Amino acid sequence: MSIDPSVFESTQDEILQAVRENSIRRGLFFLRSLTSMSVDNIITAIEKVSSNFDMEQWRIAADSEGIEQSALDILDAHVPRIPYPYYFCLSADIVKDPTLILYYRNVAMVSNKVMNNIGLTTVEHESGSPISHDKALRIAQHLNRTVSGLVSESNLHGPRRHLELMYSNIGASLDGSWRNEVGRLAYSSIVTPVIVHLHHVGKLQGFEYKLKGNLLLGGDEDADSSETIFEVAEGLDEQELSTLLLRLEEERVVYRAVNLKNGNQVLLNRQITWYSADKKFKIGPDLLTQTTSSSIPWVAELKGGADPAGSDEHWKTATQSFNRIREAADATGRPQPMLTFIATILVTRVAQEIALAIDRGELTSVYNLTKIENDPRLQGEFLDDLVKYFETP
Repeated sequence: MSIDPSVFESTQDEILQAVRENSIRRGLFFLRSLTSMSVDNIITAIEKVSSNFDMEQWRIAADSEGIEQSALDILDAHVPRIPYPYYFCLSADIVKDPTLILYYRNVAMVSNKVMNNIGLTTVEHESGSPISHDKALRIAQHLNRTVSGLVSESNLHGPRRHLELMYSNIGASLDGSWRNEVGRLAYSSIVTPVIVHLHHVGKLQGFEYKLKGNLLLGGDEDADSSETIFEVAEGLDEQELSTLLLRLEEERVVYRAVNLKNGNQVLLNRQITWYSADKKFKIGPDLLTQTTSSSIPWVAELKGGADPAGSDEHWKTATQSFNRIREAADATGRPQPMLTFIATILVTRVAQEIALAIDRGELTSVYNLTKIENDPRLQGEFLDDLVKYFETP
């Protein structure tokens, strides 16, 4: 092994730093999401409904609203007695205040995506859009029947169980959204400084992006929420460009391409199909350079996240992607692209495997983002290297 893996492997201090920073970003993502959903206000509204409800009227309405009488018996038998609106909803109440659906959906442990898939989309109503009486009734019946089963099977324990259910389900949904956000942030952490650097050295023509916008809990995080926008960088000074990029990040930007003045494009997260005489090959590297002749001289796999346990899995996933690219190039008679691996951290065993891959000529380069972040010299070298890969003819 001629390559020394210690040059790019993470030290224990660097791993701890990456884990801390990831935890802070994750916590802020959760807190901002909870704030945007106005969860505190919704709980206050539920408390208000629960402080002045007519038990007899609820019993009369139960069957038509999908509430099992036996479940209400369990709430009555609990000490202290549990107000019905903590667990069950009446369609008239959610017509009056559609944002309550967010609370009752999460108490029922149902995701917004599932509600959409069964034809009872709730996203817009949870944001305050009006809802018809018919749809409110169908949603109430579905959620109430689900919660009736939860109440009957669990027999409940603790006076705050309804809040525990709600926050547990919100947390599960946010965790799924966060996994998508980790990837988006990884792209942004590289593309944003690269755009600034390319502009500074006079090689940037423009860039393309979409905006996810404000997080809608349970929405399709894989879907693009806007049309592709092409931003021309020429004419912007560096301060204007920095201000623009900061605003785009606040709107959860998803970069799609970076265009250079020499005609090359850097494409992000794109599926490319190559054809041989009798077969087609689909490849989807995280980043790739495409020249004016449509050749692909360079590709990179980018892995965000800072969990050391996942470092090995990230490398295995990248290796599989690289193998598909090599196979496709061989089968279609194309030149083998230069291959780059970029990760937030690199644990020792992965660094050793990467060093061997470089020695064998299977990998062109590797970058450890946490190490680069701590060293201005490495930051400059990293940006210069990327410009070189982007400009490859």
